[in-house]
Amino acid sequence: MNSAEQLCLACGLCCDGTLFDNVQLGPGDDAKKVKALGLPVTVTRARTPVSQFRQPCTALCADRTCRIYADRPVQCRTFECGVFKDAQAGRITFAAALRLVKQVRRKADNIRRLLRKLGDIEEHRPLGDRFHRMQLSLGSGVADEATAHTFSELGLAMHQLNLLVCGKFYTKADTP
Repeated sequence: MNSAEQLCLACGLCCDGTLFDNVQLGPGDDAKKVKALGLPVTVTRARTPVSQFRQPCTALCADRTCRIYADRPVQCRTFECGVFKDAQAGRITFAAALRLVKQVRRKADNIRRLLRKLGDIEEHRPLGDRFHRMQLSLGSGVADEATAHTFSELGLAMHQLNLLVCGKFYTKADTP
């Protein structure tokens, strides 16, 4: 296994609901086939309907492999995060890339812990969606001091995670 494969298998952030809320199916994807593979494909009600499935991906295994890897949708096939691209191009070492992955995984796990502490146990939802739902739930109501403190910890943790993933993981238009 090469360093790039090791990095992806240590990560899984693009599939586990940390980086993305959903995966859109492209023109080359067969929605019926993707659905038959066990992914919960839905179609939006927009003027131009879009077929998609929510994250975390149900094809993501515990060891961060993909059970439908050979048949995965185009968006999954073509996405390479900024950390991966930087490591491939030699702008950072694979060891440094792995440290970034571990740092983001720890931050995301802390956010999941804080969400559970606040009563959110919907692990099947993307992290951003869970945070926004909690924001709506607690943001307008009166909370006790402990809940308010945990919610403020959650907000700060989510902000720190977003800064890190925006700066390092999301692909920028000018990044080769």
